[in-house]
Amino acid sequence: MSGRGSGPGAGGLLTAAKKVKMGKKLERVMKGDRSATSATSHDTSDVDGNKSPEPYSCTGDFEADYTELCNRAGLMEIPKVVPRPHRPGPPPPPDPKSATPMSQRESCKSARSTRMEKVEEPTSPVPSEQEEPPPTTYTTSDKFDYFKPKVQVELEKPEDKKSMTEVYIRGWKVDQKYIDIFKQCFPAADKLHTIDFWNVGLTDNTLAQFAAVASQCLNLRTVKLDGNPVPGEGFHQLIGEDSMIVSMSLRSCKITDKGAELIGKALSTAKTRNQSLCALNLNSNMITDAGACYIANGLRMNRTLLVLSIANNAIGDEAAKKFGEVLSRFSLTHEEVVERRKVLSEKGAPDVRRSPISRRAESRDRPGSQSSRSQLDKSMAKSGRASSKAKKDKKEDDKKGKGKDDKWKKEPQRGASKANSLGFTSELQTETLGKASKGKGRQSGGKKGQGAGSITEAETPDILEIINPLLEEAERVDGELLIPGNRALINLNISRNRIGEAGLKSLLKGIQYQITLTTLGSRSGGTGLMRLSVQKNSFPLNHESYLKMQELMMTRDPLYKPPSKTPDEESTSQATGS
Repeated sequence: MSGRGSGPGAGGLLTAAKKVKMGKKLERVMKGDRSATSATSHDTSDVDGNKSPEPYSCTGDFEADYTELCNRAGLMEIPKVVPRPHRPGPPPPPDPKSATPMSQRESCKSARSTRMEKVEEPTSPVPSEQEEPPPTTYTTSDKFDYFKPKVQVELEKPEDKKSMTEVYIRGWKVDQKYIDIFKQCFPAADKLHTIDFWNVGLTDNTLAQFAAVASQCLNLRTVKLDGNPVPGEGFHQLIGEDSMIVSMSLRSCKITDKGAELIGKALSTAKTRNQSLCALNLNSNMITDAGACYIANGLRMNRTLLVLSIANNAIGDEAAKKFGEVLSRFSLTHEEVVERRKVLSEKGAPDVRRSPISRRAESRDRPGSQSSRSQLDKSMAKSGRASSKAKKDKKEDDKKGKGKDDKWKKEPQRGASKANSLGFTSELQTETLGKASKGKGRQSGGKKGQGAGSITEAETPDILEIINPLLEEAERVDGELLIPGNRALINLNISRNRIGEAGLKSLLKGIQYQITLTTLGSRSGGTGLMRLSVQKNSFPLNHESYLKMQELMMTRDPLYKPPSKTPDEESTSQATGS
């Protein structure tokens, strides 16, 4: 009985034991797998943590580079890159083939009359009038989308993403993260020539880094940083001696006399000067007489700046007198006199326009000594002997039949003598005249009866020499050395300031001096002011000096058109002419 009863029970126990053993094995396997996976994941995490991401090289596609760099920087919200909106163009002219308004009215009247006649017939529903098209003078956008930060770009070719020429950012803060991104994006854009950051919250650090980025953009010519007050006022970093920026606008940047001093020194000093900036806008700042005097001093040795606006500041008579002095003529400081002597000594006698004797006699800096004159006489005698010997050799060559070839070979010497009288260096003579003789000699080779010398002398263009302001003709008056003032500036805007009658008279005197030099034919330093804006200052509009200034400047304005004569005036002029 017991054996029969124990058989099935023993089998059940064995199966249960086997299941327990299998369960333990499975648990061990699962634990091993978990530990292995944790170990492998730990190893991979260590490898990923030690491995640094590869640096990104910009391709020139600003939108793609900017988006990728923003993602790498971990920015959550990335301002979109959108094309800059433009004002819509004028609507197309009406099609002459379409119905005129009168014909439309007549058709409407005829339709009404037919409806009155056919009262019995069921009237058809009148078609609704067409909706009025939206206005074409502006574009509309969603109100929430309008206030979102954007990067507006201008493309030279809309289909070419690498042809970005202008960048506009308005009204959102450009912090250190975005400056780091722009450091890589902007230099890669080869055609970028304009950057406009309006009210972007620049700081001293970001401004300095932006100036470094601007120096790396080879084609950047226009920079606008309006509405960015910076505590350190380091805007002068953008217009250093090696800067290539042509136009810069700093409106409403709260620039004080401190920033104006730095900008004035960046324009020019006795030893350095900016040679690229042509337009500078300092409108609506906090510049007083002291700061404006620094800017006027910057115009003493600067002959590149053409347009200057310092309107809506706090400038008075003292600064206006300084501008009038710089525009007419001014005395050199001790540092400028020393630098002038250095430049004259480095330039040497062959590069001076006049002969050394006349230069010393006219400048009155130092009388010529007897020994130097004797050496000049000896050199002139040697040159005379050399010229006579050359004439004899030329006659002998003409007798032997070699005159035609030698005449062609020696042709640049005639132009060289002309260049010597203008004051060019020997290297410049050979370079320019050699090119002229090559290009024009081929054209004139087939013509008969014309010598090469006559063609070269007649067709060689006049090459104007850029004169250093320190090398201009000076005049000694009461122990001071005076040189002509700045005549390169053609547009000056000092309106909406505090200039009174004394400052107005000084400006008038400077304009009269420039006009006198122009009438005498002296255009080596420029034409002088063509536009001067002095309205809304502390003097009445009917002031005698102001009226006289307006009369003088009216004819100097390049856009000036004289009033047309009446028939009576034309008849009287013809009568007086006859």
